[in-house]
This record gives sequence, structure tokens and C-alpha cells, in this order.
Amino acid sequence: MPHKFPPLRASDTIQHLAKARSEGVVTSCGLVERTLAHAAELRTQGGVAFTRLWPESAKSAAEREDRLSAAGTPSPSPLAGLPIAVKDNCDVRGDITQAGSEALATALPAARDADCVARLRTAGAVIIGKANMSEFAFTNTGENRHFGTPLNPLDPLRLVGGSSSGSAACVADGSAVAALGTDTGGSIRGPAALCGLAGFKPSEGRISTRGVVSLSETFDTIGPIARSITCCAIIDSALADEQWRPLAHVPLSGLVFGVPTNVVLDELDPQVADAFSNALQSLSRAGASIIEFSWPEIGEAQWREAYPVISHTEVYASHGQLVEERGHLMDPLVVDIILSGKPVSMRERREALKVREAYILNAHELISRFHAVLMPTVPILPPLVAPLKNPDELKRVEFMIGRNNEIANFFDCCAATVPCQKAGDLPVGLLVQGRHGDDRRILSIAHSVEACVSDPVM
Repeated sequence: MPHKFPPLRASDTIQHLAKARSEGVVTSCGLVERTLAHAAELRTQGGVAFTRLWPESAKSAAEREDRLSAAGTPSPSPLAGLPIAVKDNCDVRGDITQAGSEALATALPAARDADCVARLRTAGAVIIGKANMSEFAFTNTGENRHFGTPLNPLDPLRLVGGSSSGSAACVADGSAVAALGTDTGGSIRGPAALCGLAGFKPSEGRISTRGVVSLSETFDTIGPIARSITCCAIIDSALADEQWRPLAHVPLSGLVFGVPTNVVLDELDPQVADAFSNALQSLSRAGASIIEFSWPEIGEAQWREAYPVISHTEVYASHGQLVEERGHLMDPLVVDIILSGKPVSMRERREALKVREAYILNAHELISRFHAVLMPTVPILPPLVAPLKNPDELKRVEFMIGRNNEIANFFDCCAATVPCQKAGDLPVGLLVQGRHGDDRRILSIAHSVEACVSDPVM
């Protein structure tokens, strides 16, 4: 059945819509009304990508942007007037922030926007609603027993992935131009890859996390899910409070890409393996050098053991009291994870942080040999819903969605994912990863990679 309110298309990137607005082809009011109507239509059909929509405030903001355009006021960024969704762990002034949990249903409305939301508004973005998410951003599958679990717009028998499930779903289903996500262990890149989208995890500390419900103060990062790497770069600039500058052109010829041969290529779904291999061949034909290398540290158990020691102690410090008071309203799995941080001593936490520091130093020295490190973003295809009723399969899928992505979080790297599947195939993501602080360079490289390995946007 055709949609009464047509969704945004894959070609409706930020740069495309910004140009159309500047030429008077579309208006902010028209775009916002179209996306809100489409989102509302999907909700009547059972869609749960959004937990909240704000039609009145969004339309008011769109009218303001159109008035400014009509008056000849220069746009503060390409985002001006475009409909953007924010993940439900980001404060929006005047609304409660539930972080996907009924335990926060009685929280006081936020007194101010999170810094990331405020910077989007400064850039002229129109915030249309809150995107669904895994409760407190925990699970990689995106399941949520309170608000429902978003299904993959490309195949409703499959999941989107998490924890930024609604953020990816609303972009993929055409009801937002882009969306904010958070990434503590792959929560931007996983859903983006599983929905055939671009996503970017910045270096730690690049984007302010003030006003965002914390999962782990050490690992939390904030970034975009969007239709292209340029879209991601535009949003990243706004979040970093930087003036937008087009990405530098980086020819693939002469670039050296490292591909780890251990861990990240294990147990690939055959279609993922084929897409990844084809992407490497395309890059090689374009003049890039593909160097396989062993990265012993990513196969060691010590860092995967230190990871939860750090993150779970931090989430217990943030939410332990809430569990004591309102844990009966939470998913039991979430309660167990939060409480697992309670018995961990400060000494154990300090030791885990020292372990991480040593791993980061070694990792950055190793990957500095390459312009970027490449790997499949997610080793499996978007997971079918039905088999996840089996607890063992659910556990396997949960691990596999996070396995490759968690490397960038623990080793403090920036990383972008771009789609690399053939047209008509299920989504497969290619991860482009670099050292802390190399954000703009990695985005530029990812832009060139995207142009080489992605099918043209129609």
C-alpha cells in the first residue's frame, strides 16, 4: 500500500535538501510537515521508531527558519530548517528524558537542552521528536519492552540493532533527515550498518555529553546516523561547535588501509564476507593499498574483561539508586547489568583504567602505520526477530553486533561506517577507523571510501 505521506528518499541528504531550500524548491515547513505526517502514519501502523513527536514546536521552528530565509538571512549551517530526531537519552528542554525506561516516567522535565541538542538548534536544525532506544542504552539488539522494539524498515522480519534503534529506524524509514545517537560500544555504528546508513562515532571528548543520560562517562560518545558521510560530517561540525567546512578531498590512490586478520573476520555471514571482500577489491582497483596485519591485542581477553569493570561501575554510580527505588519497572536484564557494578572495588576500577591506557598506547602506535583500519562493521546481517526467542541465539547476536565496534570504544578511536552491499542485498557496513583526534581526516577518508564502495544513491 503506498504511503499517504511519502517518506524522504535515500537521495534526500542534508546537502541535497539544503541546496533545494536555498533555491526555493522546498521549504522547511514543507519538509517538517512531510516527515511528521509520515512518522505519525507509521505510528498508526505500529511503528515505534519515535517515543515522542513534537509537531507544534517543530512547525513553529520551521516557520521561523523559512522567515529567515525569505528575509535573506544567511543559514548558519546546511542543517538549517531540516527535520532531525534526537535519541531519548538526550535532554530536550520542557520534556522528560526517559532513556527508554519506564523507571524515569515520573522524572522532572529537563530545564535545558543537552549541549548536543542546543548546538543542533544553533545550527538551525528542527527537532521533531525523541527516537526510541534500548533501555538505558544497554542492548545491541535494540529490544525495548516498554516502548516496543523498532523493526528494520528494509525488512520488518529483522531488527534494527541498538542501542540507537529508533535513531536508525526513523532515518531509514524516511521520517527524519538524520538523527542523533550515542555510542558506548557501537550503538551508533551497529544500527547504522544494519539499516544501510552512514554513522560516525567521534573521539572521546570531542562532543559534550552534558545533558545526556550516562551509560559510561568513560566510553560515552555522541554522533550522527544519516544518509551519507557528508551528512555525518555536517552534524559532527555542529555538535563540535565548529563552522562547517566541506570535507577535504582525499584521493584513494596512495592510501594505505590496514585490515586485521584476527577476530574481526571470524564467523562472518557469507554475504557480509562477500560484501567486505568486494569493497576491498574496489578500493584496491582505485589505487589504495590493502595491507593485512595481525592485531594481537584485540584477541586478548584482558581488555574485554576490563571493559565492563569500567563501564558497569560507572553505570551503577549513575543509576544504582534508581534501581533500588524503581528497579521493578526496569527490564530484569538491565537491573542485573547495573547491579553488577556494585561489588567492584575502586582498586579494580583503577587497575582496569590502567589496562586500558596501556592498550590505547599500543593500539595507536600500531594503527598509525595506516591511513585507516578497515573491518566489517557488524559480522552478521540484520538479525531475524523469530530466532532470538532462543536465549543462546539472542546472546550470540548481542555479542556479534558489538564485537567489532567495541574495539573503537575501548581503544579510543574515531570510526565511521558506510554501506558496502550490492544493490538489493541486505545491508552490510564497512568500518573506517582511526586514532583519537583524527575525526575530520577519518571522515574525509570515509567519504572517499563511500564513493568507491557504495552503490549510487537513487
